[in-house]
Amino acid sequence: MNDLAATWSRWKESTFGTGYHIWHEGLDVGAVTRLKGQARARALAMLRLGRSLGDDHASEALAAMGDVQTIAAMRARLRAGDPYLSPTTRVRIAAILNSIEPDPRLADHLVAVLNQTWSKGQSWSPRVDAAIGLRDFSGPADEAALLAAVADASYFVRYHACESLLHRYRASRRRLTDHPQLFALIRGPDGDDAPTADDLARYDEARRRLRAFAARH
Repeated sequence: MNDLAATWSRWKESTFGTGYHIWHEGLDVGAVTRLKGQARARALAMLRLGRSLGDDHASEALAAMGDVQTIAAMRARLRAGDPYLSPTTRVRIAAILNSIEPDPRLADHLVAVLNQTWSKGQSWSPRVDAAIGLRDFSGPADEAALLAAVADASYFVRYHACESLLHRYRASRRRLTDHPQLFALIRGPDGDDAPTADDLARYDEARRRLRAFAARH
């Protein structure tokens, strides 16, 4: 690691936390968006260094701070279908652009990731990110994708798809664990074991119960 990369890495960790923390909790862009004066100028300089080093987290934070060049570059990457854009980065870019200027068309990028066919050894993390990100949208295509994900091979995807639907349907309690019967319906198996007919029946019942929340509003 050269000096510039080391400088960026130290600043990034001191500002946003470790790589595991960012992965688990998401990038806390508020750590830089609330800065003012010299502190803000310093953060912008460091984030531009991070962007020059190819760190997508730096671009995400710059966009949240209103950096016009970064926002334009993000939009261009999505429009061009950049082949080097990982599913995780695609979800992050679409989500941050939507937070800056809501656009229901951006949901298409999250739906595309959520609908990816799972294969053994493939990470479930991008699909989880997509399921979580879709709670900020309200279109029929993204609702259908979330309902389909209630039967995803990954338990974690099923879990977060359910929570996003609880948010969408404005349930009074939006944590899945606050609905023990619904929670039980989407438990196990997880990925390596194909769901049985009984599992699929449980997932269908979970969908039916989730749709009942929509009928109340």
